[in-house]
Amino acid sequence: MSDKPVTIFFSAAEASGDQHAANLISAIARRLPTARFIGVGGPKMAAAGCELLADLTVKASMLGGPILKLGYWLRQMARIKRSMKELKPDLHIPVDSPALNWHLAKNAKSIGTPVMYYIAPQVWAWAPWRVRKVARLTDMVACILPFEERYFRDRGVNATYVGHPLFDTLEPVKEPLPDLAEAWSEGTWNVALLPGSRPGEISGHMPALLNVAEAIKRRWSRAVCTITAHNDVGAKNIHAACKGRLPAHVEVVVGKTRHVLKNAHIAVAVSGTVTLEVAHFGVPMVIFYRVNAIGHKVVGPFLGISTPHLALVNILAGKRIVPELMPWYGRIRPVREMVMDVMEDLGCLYDMREAMREVTSPLRTTPLASDNAAELAVRMLNR
Repeated sequence: MSDKPVTIFFSAAEASGDQHAANLISAIARRLPTARFIGVGGPKMAAAGCELLADLTVKASMLGGPILKLGYWLRQMARIKRSMKELKPDLHIPVDSPALNWHLAKNAKSIGTPVMYYIAPQVWAWAPWRVRKVARLTDMVACILPFEERYFRDRGVNATYVGHPLFDTLEPVKEPLPDLAEAWSEGTWNVALLPGSRPGEISGHMPALLNVAEAIKRRWSRAVCTITAHNDVGAKNIHAACKGRLPAHVEVVVGKTRHVLKNAHIAVAVSGTVTLEVAHFGVPMVIFYRVNAIGHKVVGPFLGISTPHLALVNILAGKRIVPELMPWYGRIRPVREMVMDVMEDLGCLYDMREAMREVTSPLRTTPLASDNAAELAVRMLNR
């Protein structure tokens, strides 16, 4: 690498990607203090020293349906691509969000900028033929799940496992964990309800979560249920989805998901990365995710789902260690019955706790994932 300061272009479109990109920017800056970081993302990237061309995370959470977003995204995409061509960055690091980043990675390759994809699209689970696109649009994939390195390499993609960035910020679990036997025998359950972060996820899952909370209270009068919101916007969407029918024993908390999980005996969670946090804290859970029945039956066969499990913890385990209801078309009864069955089975709760902690322990790496990814980026720049 020459003595000239390098320019690294980052792109992220979700709040989680903003956080992971910010951690990676800080890790690279420790190694390359004169590097310039520029791109699109959110406030955490800006705080880490990235010059933002646009904050896409705000629009991702606030705009309504796809039609309302389309004009904004088209205008931003054209502007971002022009900026990339003017900058000619030394490296492009797209973070998650394939809907945005495949377009930008293609643009980077067209101007001769190498691409290191961080948190790659999970093509192994859906549309596996798109792995060819990953090979075409990247020079390196920094994998965050242990099996991904071999999967990608076997299919012609240059890939390296760096660890899961979520575990860079998750503190080790302190013993003893919440007493499952006491909650089971005394009915003193602390139940975490995790409705997701996007407006559509919240509105689609809250009716079932409220129904589950009411069923738990009828069965165990001393139970307490807590709904977690990522931020104030999420809390507002949760209250809107409740339509003024939030039960007295149910509380909505903001920005305290990890605190809630530390004290929870069981969780009912919408599928996503948060389920790895639940597993890390050893909280038995039921996972579900709503899809449109007609859309899934029409489009589903073309997605080429190539894994027998859709929940991340089950995929990592290679077997069903956590009950999952996916795809879920909105019928509340199956969710309620699955949760009640799990809560009645103390042996199942303990087995689930042990299996989940075994699955998540390899995801914490030393050095941290962001440091491993930073070393990878520096090596690419040196080449």
